[in-house]
Amino acid sequence: MSKKSSDYVVKLLSFLCPLVYFASYLTRKDYSIVLQAIIENEGLLKAQAGQVESLAVISYGAGQIVSGILGDRFKPQRLIMGGLFITIICNVLMPFTPAGLRVPVWFVNGFAQSMLWPPLVRIMASVMNEKQYNTVSANTNVAGLSGTIFIYLSSSLLWLRFFDSWKLTFFTSAGLAAVILVMWIIGFRKLKDVEALQFERKQKTDKKDGGSGKLSLKLLLGSGFVLIAVAIIAQGALRDGITDWVPTFISETFGQSSDKAILKSVVLPVIGVVSMKSVGIAANKWVRDEVKGAGITFLGSIVLCACLAAFYSLNQYVALGVSALIVGTMHAINFFLICIVPARFEKYGVVSTMSGIINSLTYVGASAGVYLFGKIADNEALGWNAVLISWVVIAVVGTAACFIAVKPWKKFRKADV
Repeated sequence: MSKKSSDYVVKLLSFLCPLVYFASYLTRKDYSIVLQAIIENEGLLKAQAGQVESLAVISYGAGQIVSGILGDRFKPQRLIMGGLFITIICNVLMPFTPAGLRVPVWFVNGFAQSMLWPPLVRIMASVMNEKQYNTVSANTNVAGLSGTIFIYLSSSLLWLRFFDSWKLTFFTSAGLAAVILVMWIIGFRKLKDVEALQFERKQKTDKKDGGSGKLSLKLLLGSGFVLIAVAIIAQGALRDGITDWVPTFISETFGQSSDKAILKSVVLPVIGVVSMKSVGIAANKWVRDEVKGAGITFLGSIVLCACLAAFYSLNQYVALGVSALIVGTMHAINFFLICIVPARFEKYGVVSTMSGIINSLTYVGASAGVYLFGKIADNEALGWNAVLISWVVIAVVGTAACFIAVKPWKKFRKADV
């Protein structure tokens, strides 16, 4: 590509990729955001309502691996188009689905959502240099968080407050995602002749020329990846577990109505946006080791989790503020481990596959966190105090895993293909 055409491609993808992730969060986070309203309206147990989200997270996590492998073998832009279409259908169906049948609908939605992130990573890593990749991947995650903010605000200020309807939230998400799907299709028609995006053709050429370096299991295990995987699972449990249950935690602990608790909980993704923008800048200017960066950030989260467990009862704003800061640290860790780490495998030709595996680990932790935190909170002998203590323990595990992995990961990064 010429410099001019290259700049055009990067600019267009810098617009389209964040849009897709905005749609992804709209159509994936809407259930968890209105979870407390569903519990109140239908008289469900927290564990029962949480099971819908928990099983969808399992589907999303498992689907990441499938999507990652497919994304390295076929045109990732087509996988994204298919994933968006299916998730739109699931969101339209959700308001019409009885409580007992929501699990399979949201399970399918989870799999459809898994077809978005690994292909996005492959597209960005194939076209952009390291600085561009760091900037656009950070902006893409910010767009996802912005989708979460939009759902928090629209559901609490509009649909729940004036219409007392959580169902309208799903229609809103589906409608906006449909518009973005059309924009994605139009955008890639403009890019149909860009050589860097002819993935199937590139794969055949690579095979003919001998291909990229081969990533062996021995090399992967020697990189400290198992320890990084533990840290990723811990991050997923804290990021999604806290995000999904804070509205219920605030509602039950401080006697807030669900719409007010949801509205106040918008501070979580807002802090996440600040965190992602900050860490994106830091990655380009100061941070040279993403695993060490994640370890230092995890260390800060231990302090925050301990403060929350000790002082949350002072008032709801202390609880909300500290919870938001914890989630902010998890988003920073997410950037280091889920955005940057997969791009290090580009020289082995498995960016999408590793992105899928890594992101699936996030949702192993998320699924466990969403379900177990709800189960603990339902137990009268344990309650929210025990939930908060568990967050401290998980943060400690994540910190230890990162710092132990620093040395082998550094060696892996410097290895020649």
